[in-house]
Amino acid sequence: MDKRKGVSVFMAIGRKNKTWKTAAGVAVGLAVLLAASLFSPGSYIGGKRGVPGVGLQGALAGDFSGGGLGDNYVLGLFSRSIGGILKVKIPSSERVNVRNVRLFVDWSAVEGKSKGSYSWYALDTEINNTLSLGVNSILLTISGRVPNWARNPANRKYSLAPPRNMKDWGDFCRAVAARYRNYVDYYQIWQEPGWDLDAPPAAGGTVYYADYCDYSYMGMMRSGYQGIKSADPTSYVFTGSLINGLTRTQGDLKNYEILLAGGNQDVSMKITSGSDIVAERPMYFNYGGKWTGGNVELGVKQPGKTWYLAEGATHPGFEEWICIQNPQSSNAGVTITYMFPGGATQDQQVTVKAKSRYTVNVNAAVGPDKNVSARVKSTMPVVVERPMYFNYYGKWAGGSIGAGVPALSKKWYLAEGATQPGFEEWISLMNPNAVGSEVKITYMFPGGATQVQHVAMPPTSRETVKVNDIVGPNKDVSAMVESTQPIIAERPMYFLYGNAWPGGHTQFGAVAPATSWFLAEGTTRNNASDGSYEEWISVMNPGGTTAKVDLTYMFPGGATQVAHKNVAPHSRETINVNSAVGPDKDVSVRLNSSKPIVVERPMYYNYANRIPGGDVELGCTQAGRTWYFAEGTTREGFEEWLTLQNPLSAPTTATIEYMFADGTTQKQDVGLPANSRTTVGINRSLSIATICDALAVHPYDYPENWTWYYQSVKNVIAKNGYAGKELAVTEIGWPHYSDEHPVEYSPEKQRRAIGEVGVGGLWGAGCRKIWIFEDVDPPPKTSWDNVYDGLYDNNGNPMPAWNEYKKWQSQLPNYGNKPSHMP
Repeated sequence: MDKRKGVSVFMAIGRKNKTWKTAAGVAVGLAVLLAASLFSPGSYIGGKRGVPGVGLQGALAGDFSGGGLGDNYVLGLFSRSIGGILKVKIPSSERVNVRNVRLFVDWSAVEGKSKGSYSWYALDTEINNTLSLGVNSILLTISGRVPNWARNPANRKYSLAPPRNMKDWGDFCRAVAARYRNYVDYYQIWQEPGWDLDAPPAAGGTVYYADYCDYSYMGMMRSGYQGIKSADPTSYVFTGSLINGLTRTQGDLKNYEILLAGGNQDVSMKITSGSDIVAERPMYFNYGGKWTGGNVELGVKQPGKTWYLAEGATHPGFEEWICIQNPQSSNAGVTITYMFPGGATQDQQVTVKAKSRYTVNVNAAVGPDKNVSARVKSTMPVVVERPMYFNYYGKWAGGSIGAGVPALSKKWYLAEGATQPGFEEWISLMNPNAVGSEVKITYMFPGGATQVQHVAMPPTSRETVKVNDIVGPNKDVSAMVESTQPIIAERPMYFLYGNAWPGGHTQFGAVAPATSWFLAEGTTRNNASDGSYEEWISVMNPGGTTAKVDLTYMFPGGATQVAHKNVAPHSRETINVNSAVGPDKDVSVRLNSSKPIVVERPMYYNYANRIPGGDVELGCTQAGRTWYFAEGTTREGFEEWLTLQNPLSAPTTATIEYMFADGTTQKQDVGLPANSRTTVGINRSLSIATICDALAVHPYDYPENWTWYYQSVKNVIAKNGYAGKELAVTEIGWPHYSDEHPVEYSPEKQRRAIGEVGVGGLWGAGCRKIWIFEDVDPPPKTSWDNVYDGLYDNNGNPMPAWNEYKKWQSQLPNYGNKPSHMP
């Protein structure tokens, strides 16, 4: 479950078909490098306007009286040097129109020597020069180059790659915000991460982010946003521009689509609550675009240093993984001991960073065609889960998951089990001891009939029993496993449910019956949008006396429903939840019994009418205040959820701490009504919209098309449920002269771009914040790409576009000046 692409690129920045190699320099020097605009001249069609002209008085309709930075209307300028260019070239009488300024912060120029060793002088000077203009606001774009000491060894030659440690990036962003909190309102995290290693321009050497934006930028955004907010909670933070092409197609918006949907994140969770609750994690998937299904897992209450996984396979059609969550503040050294039939073993060592999650590819570790169990030992308390995806004998595709078992036992109870048509049941036994063990399996059927089987296990071995061959077809069956040595027992099942829904699931046994059980997950939805679900509860009574079971069904909001069931001694009974509560219900269950029982909940479904499958979960015997989940992913084809059951008579709040593979974390609070079930959509909770104040776009195309990019991104934002999230244009420009295209890139074209066509179109589309690239041209014949963008020429003469810019400023509110200088 990892993405690695073998792509070689030239670390060069430039317009289409142009390159410019990076060079050392202060922050303002990097501005030219990172702010280089990109064009597609061949896409212009004979003067046709993509949007109608917007009148100066009509474009800014609306109330400007909003109280926060997000409500402000801003028109700003970028300058390569406020002190050396803007204040030299633009007359003092005109500088009053420069109300908002955008500056670059080059990480390497400020913290280049070592972590915590800052050189602020150049940036202080630039900010003081900006403040002296009497500005309303300053936007700082914090970006690479990444200092040598912070670079990832795998990307060491790339100065625009993510750092080795995301915390270093967050710490730097925090330091910037702490220093300038009284003078800077707006921040942007990286310039244009959308121009990454798999963006189309990379083929020509144009790369602004030397990694994969849709996989790693979320960690950059998370750590940078949290760092800035911790130093200046009142600041307003934008994403970088996520566009990855200029074809005016949906493909240009790929990164917005993925990151707004919360995609491509491997995530573990820690859930804490002030009261006892129960937490389960359902997931549905189209694994690799080929195997559909779902799985569910009850959380683990406490990390541990040793975990056991009885089931595992790397046969053709099986892909096995081990997910390790380290919730501690120090790195964990982990040894995985794989155990095979007959007693052979194999070790693997990995390191799991603090507050992060690590994924092991078992197929790669042990090779193909193996039945394998695993023991996981760690230097720090961790949490372990084992996801598996498969096409069982080429006929039933699906996936299953199992949490690690923290301790061995001489007794195991498996409530669920079936050899009905379309079901194949197995029991996996793991003996990690240095001595052999004799195992007795007692099968229990509805009505009280039983059957016994004996299995001999060598030391450090894994053995598998096919239950269909032992008990015969057409059986609902529970099993009690007894061993002379402490072992692990787990039950994989594969199925074609109702001759319609293929899949598989697995569950380790309970070590003892109990009189109280909780099931957080459960649904009987059946509609065109959500799909179809059939939920069951399997109850095993291993004792010699009838068990009288009371069930309390709990629904969202706090409504409840009660039912009763008697279970004969040495038997297994099944409850049809759909029949009990009716259709289209999300439901948790609490079971109280007069005698100790074992409870599991199998479910079968066609999720959203496109992903068939099934899962199973052992009930929880005691609610708790802390729950951990090692596995979790929102990669393409995966939809992850969290179901929380509050079985108490008072409401409470749960806090979810998400832990990612890059070491970053994120928190979310969820209210839980009394006696209720609550569902959290993890994909949506991890949207990039949750870790920024606004998104940004740099629509570098012909001006009549700027609104296409703006409105298209707004549509993606709304589609993902964040219609109120602001989208800003933190950089846009249009050249007034080009050595190669003197007519097409003309002062008149620039005037219309900054006037009624480009900027006017953006105001009319609802944009509230625009920063223009740039203030003053470089000297003639010195532009690296032979294109000149300034609203003033290099001799200090205003271009016609300057007057358009001033007209907009005359209509925009003046929000008051910042202090005139830093002390």
